[in-house]
Amino acid sequence: MLKKILTLGLGLALLIPTIASASTLTTGVTPSTNRAPYAAQIKLERQTFKDNYYTNQTIRDAIKGEVAQVKVLIAQDKTNKTLRAKKEALKADREVIKADYASLKAINVTFATDIQIDKTDVTNKDYAKLVTDLQNIPTLQTSKTPILQKISSDFNTEINLLNS
Repeated sequence: MLKKILTLGLGLALLIPTIASASTLTTGVTPSTNRAPYAAQIKLERQTFKDNYYTNQTIRDAIKGEVAQVKVLIAQDKTNKTLRAKKEALKADREVIKADYASLKAINVTFATDIQIDKTDVTNKDYAKLVTDLQNIPTLQTSKTPILQKISSDFNTEINLLNS
């Protein structure tokens, strides 16, 4: 019994200095105190992200409704056998929409890269760099808005074509 207690005590005696030396290897600055000067700026940027996201989301929701409406109109035209007359115009509109989606996809690739850079900044606790990197994202979000609006208007053009 005494051997077990001595072995346990000796093991703990060896473990405590190891833990203490590992804690001295860190920077000694807690992330919250390091982040404090930048917290207000980060919060402001994140609010801007949310606002831009909701703006784009309302347009995306409108596009979803327009796509559903186009599908219904195409189904009606198929049953009425009036789709063939509109087929060439629909193909031209679809090419325009595909080009718009391709430009949107290019922005999304850049957006994903910037998000990954921001995550790396947070992991590295480099909040000064994070603040400057966060300023790129609203620009990308606002560059999506006119493209989404163009896609929406392209679908409205298709709806008008199918209604005629």
